[in-house]
Amino acid sequence: MKNIIFLLFCAFSLFLAIYYYRQYAETQRQLTLANRRVLDRDSMIYGLQKKVEQNGIKDTTLNKEPEVVVSPSTLGKLSTSEINRLKAKGLKNPEADLKTNLTENQQNIVPQKGTLGGTMAIRDIQILNERYALAYFEDGHQGGYMILKYEVQPATGRINWVVVDSYKI
Repeated sequence: MKNIIFLLFCAFSLFLAIYYYRQYAETQRQLTLANRRVLDRDSMIYGLQKKVEQNGIKDTTLNKEPEVVVSPSTLGKLSTSEINRLKAKGLKNPEADLKTNLTENQQNIVPQKGTLGGTMAIRDIQILNERYALAYFEDGHQGGYMILKYEVQPATGRINWVVVDSYKI
């Protein structure tokens, strides 16, 4: 009985060794084929570049002006017209006033409670436009983001905040 188990174990080990060797050989063959394709494409590109140089055709992509792309760092900046409208409602420095007011009222606004003795606090605020803001909050253990809608009362400059959506990270 022990001999049969030993023979089965040896046969199974031999089968696994052959199986993994074939997988290894197939992977090596595919890697060699992929390397050959890369070399063929490199030589083709090199040949095309030589033809372009011989014919005197200039590469027009080098002279193009770079495209203007709106970067994420420009998002969340109030435009001049938005700043003027918020000033007309009574805010002296709209972005700073909004951030200060949100920070002062964060205990009533942050939708999550702190965990493990932590207190949720707003760490980063971006005023998106004259109606919405994005805020990051955390307690040192957990955090999240919330989208806020705000309304500035004309003449008084009083700000009302409403959480539109929030989620924990």
